[in-house]
Amino acid sequence: MPPPGVYAPLLTLYDDGEGIDLSATAAFARRLVDAGIHGLVVAGSTGEFHLHTPEERRALLEAVVAACPGTPVLVQVGAPAQRDAVALAAHASASGAAGVMLITPYYNRVGTPELVAFARAVHGAAGGLPLIAYTMPAMAGAQWPLDVLAELAAEGVVSGVKESADDTGRMLGIIAACPQPFAAFCGTPPLLISTVLAGGHGGILAIANAVPERCVAVYDAVDAGDGLRAAELFAPLVPLIAAVRTAGAAPTGLRAAAAIRFGVGTSTRRPLAPAPDDSAVRAALGGAAIERATR
Repeated sequence: MPPPGVYAPLLTLYDDGEGIDLSATAAFARRLVDAGIHGLVVAGSTGEFHLHTPEERRALLEAVVAACPGTPVLVQVGAPAQRDAVALAAHASASGAAGVMLITPYYNRVGTPELVAFARAVHGAAGGLPLIAYTMPAMAGAQWPLDVLAELAAEGVVSGVKESADDTGRMLGIIAACPQPFAAFCGTPPLLISTVLAGGHGGILAIANAVPERCVAVYDAVDAGDGLRAAELFAPLVPLIAAVRTAGAAPTGLRAAAAIRFGVGTSTRRPLAPAPDDSAVRAALGGAAIERATR
């Protein structure tokens, strides 16, 4: 089981020719770890796995694991073809990953029997690594059904979830329905406080690429039972998240924020283009409240 806390779904950094800059991405991962982040996710939606070849996805995982010894690194292995997801899961097992995440099949819609078989096949290839079922309905167009999650959790196939939907009721239902131990991670910042209070594992939060210290501070406060302090710490994230979302198509606004905070490059892989104007992001990051909250 991956340890609880706040994980950063790592941005992938590119060179000017749209090639993946492995050394820069690995160095950025190290900086997030040094800033206090509890864990990392490679090849998630924020990492743009859908723009990468299987060979690139394998190389990214190997580079990040090597750069961050002792830090749990999850890797998203979902792909349109089950055979590719199975191969990536086997690679994760051989490469030092702490677990695999599995997004629902996208573009093609599959029924419950196929979805269950998909999860079992990937779990079987992962060599005993925990499997985190990943729901991202805004992008994948589907979610893991609650009854399927409960069934697979009871079998030991699914060990947790990442829920990237602003649905508190669904998250609470998952926590209640799935036998413990179960690593329930939220994937959207507004759910972090309620998820942890309900017994969930923490959050896999894209905004942690820009403000890892604050995200960890929110988690630590709620984990200590201080919900009011957690809410105070969370409040200044709201304008920052809004600025990131309006700066450009995901994850270009987030990449702009990470560039301001950590000096990383803003090159993209087309068709995505760099954020044309980062002034609102810069203003939100420069707020005094954000600086105070991490001291």
